[in-house]
Amino acid sequence: MRFLALLPLFLLALAQAFPPGGGRYAYSDGTLQELLPHPEGFRLRYRKEGRVFREDRLRLAPEGVYLLGVIFPEGYFPFDPPLLLYPNPLGPGVAWGGSARFLGQRVALSARVEGVEGVKVRAGAFNAYRVRVAYTTEKGGTDLKELYLVPGLGVVAYRAGQAWVELLRFTPGAP
Repeated sequence: MRFLALLPLFLLALAQAFPPGGGRYAYSDGTLQELLPHPEGFRLRYRKEGRVFREDRLRLAPEGVYLLGVIFPEGYFPFDPPLLLYPNPLGPGVAWGGSARFLGQRVALSARVEGVEGVKVRAGAFNAYRVRVAYTTEKGGTDLKELYLVPGLGVVAYRAGQAWVELLRFTPGAP
């Protein structure tokens, strides 16, 4: 019985990066995201102009949140092995990385929490972890981002190159 009383706290710790009940995010680039609780973790669905263009399958584990695979209009594409997106716990100076096979090539992720910063976006003002993330592929592709991650909420802003994308609003609860 005591374990059951602690279960919600344990699940919250696992979902440190996201709200445990899911929710909807609206970003300044026109992307809408739906975070849907799922038995193994979450599904993060991306919409633009009313159409779903991507869905991430996420698994919660004691050591953090893993990216299992991605659904595109062409089908489901798994990461082998799953990539650790956010370790548990997060904190300044924490660094992580990994590599996996994805779409026929090796993909590597490298990330580090650079610190805690105040960030003001249209959805409000937050103290956020500033996380630098790099994805590279064996075919020479690179994707660099600077994320502003608020534990229990998710990404409130990110910078990719010169583009700044910020959270306009968040609606808690599964859609």
